[in-house]
Amino acid sequence: MIKGCLIVYEYSYFCLHGRGNSQDVIALSVTQYEESGTQANVFQDLQQVLQEHEYSDNVTVKKLILDIILRNRMCKLLVLDYI
Repeated sequence: MIKGCLIVYEYSYFCLHGRGNSQDVIALSVTQYEESGTQANVFQDLQQVLQEHEYSDNVTVKKLILDIILRNRMCKLLVLDYI
């Protein structure tokens, strides 16, 4: 759930530039997230990570989850440097 929220809010941030009401932008972003297939991709990737790394340490799993978020972000304008 939180992973999807991060993706939606990241997308909403970029949509706010040039648009009005933030509530409308967030609602539109949620709809886009659900209809674009991004939500399904995130859930599928997350299930795979959790199954394959059930006994891995938290640092490894957190990095893999961050990779899922970065791969599925809906706005490709933001480039993040991470470890």
